[in-house]
Amino acid sequence: MSIIQTIALRLITKKEVAKSQKQFLNWKQVKRVLIIAYDNQLADLVEFVNNCKKDSIDVLVAIIYNGKAEQAPKPHFDHVVLDKKQFSFLGLPGPGCLQQLQTKPWDVLINLGNAQQVKALAVSKLVPAVCKISNFQDNIFDLSIDSGTSLHSADYLKQVVVYLNMIKNG
Repeated sequence: MSIIQTIALRLITKKEVAKSQKQFLNWKQVKRVLIIAYDNQLADLVEFVNNCKKDSIDVLVAIIYNGKAEQAPKPHFDHVVLDKKQFSFLGLPGPGCLQQLQTKPWDVLINLGNAQQVKALAVSKLVPAVCKISNFQDNIFDLSIDSGTSLHSADYLKQVVVYLNMIKNG
């Protein structure tokens, strides 16, 4: 991990949304999902987003994009493009970035990044959600589902639904 990433993670920890305890939802309780993804993962999200729409679940995809604004992806589902201008030099999201993602409360936040991707981790830590899920361990996440290196995002999202369906309602 680079010195910049180390500094960024230290600063994020001071700002992160406090969680009193781990919370889990059964998939049937989910009404709003926020997915944090990179632009190279978008094709893998289409099936999941379409299935959520069939189940009356609102999905917003926060796309972290480092390219030119005029070349930003424009998928056919609800999304927000978070370009490099919305992050500091250290990879921390600015207030405008966070405001876009905090307009409504989220039941589930799914981080499709990895532990070294500071921008996705920072957004995950600073946007409140009832249940936060990732494929790596961090205290902020309620559920970490190890996807290994060979599992594509589409298959990972199917695993998330399987795990959330296994959770017993209170």
